[in-house]
Amino acid sequence: MRGWVRVHLYDPNSSALRRGLAVTLRAPLQAPQSLKIAAVEPIPGKPVCRVQLVGVTDRDQAEALRGRELWLARADLPALARDEFYLADIIGLPVERVRPDGRVQPLGTVVGLTSNGAQDLLEVEFQVEGRRPDTWLLPALPQFIVEVEGRVLVDLPLGMLPDSLAGDDESVDETPEEPGA
Repeated sequence: MRGWVRVHLYDPNSSALRRGLAVTLRAPLQAPQSLKIAAVEPIPGKPVCRVQLVGVTDRDQAEALRGRELWLARADLPALARDEFYLADIIGLPVERVRPDGRVQPLGTVVGLTSNGAQDLLEVEFQVEGRRPDTWLLPALPQFIVEVEGRVLVDLPLGMLPDSLAGDDESVDETPEEPGA
């Protein structure tokens, strides 16, 4: 109404959108459009906010922006704490883990991001000799990601890796119990 648009936020607590901020709206097969934010209003209880863009003054203009992605310049993003990172920054980084025997095991390379609706997932591509590249999904959760510094170091529970990467350290002892034990 009156040119306001709804913007879905990946982080409902984000303070990145603010009055006067220049943003770029992008859509496939369309030229990017740069606009400034005139006002921002959160919608309580939802990962959405209402945004008024300078020059977008009626419902028809707002409707024409439906489906576009809103991009911010890197310099306009909020500062990060020491233990934080932006998901987009880890695309292209190798993923590794320290095996129980102390050796570092390469697990692939982050090639993309996706979401299952409940959490963000890193798409990790790996190569097993003699086979085509494959991917596995790594939840982008603090309990799994130990460090991000030139690589993504992970600590994963049993069963999270594809079988071809799990190796012997994740095999389960299937020795049958003796009768009466």
